[in-house]
This record gives sequence, structure tokens and C-alpha cells, in this order.
Amino acid sequence: MKPSMILVWHEAGNKLYHDRFRELGKLFDLTVLGPEIFAGKTYAPVTEENFKLLLFPSLAHGHWLTYVSAGMLSYIRAHPPQVLYIHEEPHSLTAFLAACLKRKSTFVLESSAINMKGNFSGANLLERVVYARADIVFPKNTEVAGVLRARGARAERIVAPLGNGVSLQSFSPTPKEEARARLAALFPDAAQAFTGKLLAGYAGRIWRPKGLEYFARAAASADASLILCGPVSDPDVADAVRASGGVLLPALNKEQLPIFYSALDLFVLPSVPTPNWREQFGRVCAEAVFCGTPALGSNVGGIPGVVGAEAIFEPGDEAGLAARIATLKDAGTRQALLDAQVRHIEDNFSWTSIARRIATETQRVASRG
Repeated sequence: MKPSMILVWHEAGNKLYHDRFRELGKLFDLTVLGPEIFAGKTYAPVTEENFKLLLFPSLAHGHWLTYVSAGMLSYIRAHPPQVLYIHEEPHSLTAFLAACLKRKSTFVLESSAINMKGNFSGANLLERVVYARADIVFPKNTEVAGVLRARGARAERIVAPLGNGVSLQSFSPTPKEEARARLAALFPDAAQAFTGKLLAGYAGRIWRPKGLEYFARAAASADASLILCGPVSDPDVADAVRASGGVLLPALNKEQLPIFYSALDLFVLPSVPTPNWREQFGRVCAEAVFCGTPALGSNVGGIPGVVGAEAIFEPGDEAGLAARIATLKDAGTRQALLDAQVRHIEDNFSWTSIARRIATETQRVASRG
């Protein structure tokens, strides 16, 4: 009989993450709880074969820090699980209230904390309660583990980092020429990037901390074509990318993204750190790799753990990135990098491997009584 788990997350209704729930549902009797509306998005319930998704009305649902749902908390109280998994930051109101309902459950916290905001030098009593009751703390990467220790989490409860996962079902290769034809049919401007040169690309928010301006200059310096897609947060960054010869597409949906990744020769995530932001994982790199495209990434946050030590460059190092791109013009070199990254990501960042890791850690805690 599978152990029961309740997983609480503000993004529970987002279908992009339901592959994770399906894998957890193979190992746990899983119920996922979340708000009906979060950050302006309204989510609809779905029927799944191996997990239950329940969405509830909530208050202050504009931010993960403040949202709270009486219905969600009442459900936890009425159905105490063997594992209570809180995918919220430790200083959020929902994490505190869920911690108060721990009872005999194994209490698991998954965190992406990157700074000390809201900790008040350890005086945040709500956050201290969360750490006191947490049996397992999964940090998103090693930097987060250090931040959590500084915030007051018990070092012996912090386990090895747990990254985000990628689904082999949702992200798989399309033959490159077919992918380029399909992308051009969807977005005619894309054809401007298919010049016969190495095609480098990026998917995600068009935002200054993503390092896209120096990436665009590096691609031009390496005589590579460049294509990006994503919502524009900083219009001047978008203008700079176009000025360097890059083609910019709008944000793509879940069905379009695998086509975009497959059309590329090389994916690059050139993020730069800020005082209040780090690239936590770099899921887009793993998605690109699963679509048959090798990935480079800057040495920030969780990116090196995804792409590997041979595929990183220092953030903001325009010349270093240009040299990496030039080296990867050789198809054999790209294939060797891709083969290594596929093996690494399948072993560590598939939703299947992550679900198994969660099961192993919770069984370890349960076995010690």
C-alpha cells in the first residue's frame, strides 16, 4: 500500500507541473492542494488517473508569501497524511499554518530561498516554527542550502539539493529541419534566423538579469545566428538583442516550446546574479537537452548542476561565451556534449528520478520512528 501524501503548492493548478505529480502518484497516494487563483491566473481542476488535485478559494493570492486558504487547511486537518509536503518558502504564511497541522506526518519543506529577506535576523517566529517542525528540507541548489542554514534551518535536516524536473513525455526531439519548418510556419519571422550558421537560442523572460544583451553580442562575435522567445519585461533589452541581429519571438506555449528547442543547434542560459535573484535551477536547459539540443549556462545558482562543468562560463563574460559558441560549431563536439548531458539529466532531473529521491528520503525518516 502506498503511503499517503498531501502536497501544497501555489502553482498546483499549473498544468506545466502535472508531470511531476503523475510520477509522485506512482509512489504515493497523492493529493495536491492549491489556490484556484494565484498571481492573476485562474486554474481549473483536472481529472488524473493517479493523483487528486483540489483547488480552493484563497485570500491574498497575489503572492506566495501571503496567500492563505481556510478550505485547504481544513482539508489537511480532516485528512492527516503520512507525508505533508510543503512546496512553499519557509517564511510564507501557508508554510507556517501547514506546519502547525503537522501532527504525526513527516513534514517536508522544499525551498528556493536565495536571500535573507523576511528573516529579520532570525527573529521571524513563524519561520522558526517551520524549521522546528520540518523533518526534511530540500534546497533547490547548494547556494539555497547555505541560505537556509543562515536563516535558521537545522543543518541535519537539510538534505542534498532537489532540482526541478523535466518530463520525457512533454519534451522530446523533433527532426531539426522539420522543427525549423514548423516554427517558421507558426512565426514567419523565425525564418530570418535560419541562415546556415550555427543557431543559438534562449527561451524565457526577456529581462536584464537573464544576460541577454551580452549573449546577443557574443553570438554576433562568434558569427552565429540568434533566436529568442519569451515575454518582454525590459523593452530596451529586446531592442538591444534585435540591434545585435537576434530574432525575437513571443512567449511560446507547452506545445510550441519543444519545436523551438529542437530547431536550435545550441541553447544558452546566460543569467547574471543580482542581490535579490539567482537562477535557481535552469529548467529550460534540461528541456532543450531532452529536445536534442546541447546547452551552455552561466556559473550561477543551479545552472552548473544541470549543464555540467564542461558547459559553463562566467556570468557576463562575453568573450568567454563567444569562444564557447565558436567551439561548438563542430557537430561532433555538440553531439558529445549532448550525449553527456542527456545521461546526466535523465539520472538526476527526470521527474521519475526526483519522485524516487523524495520517496527514499521520506522512507528514511519514517524508518527511524
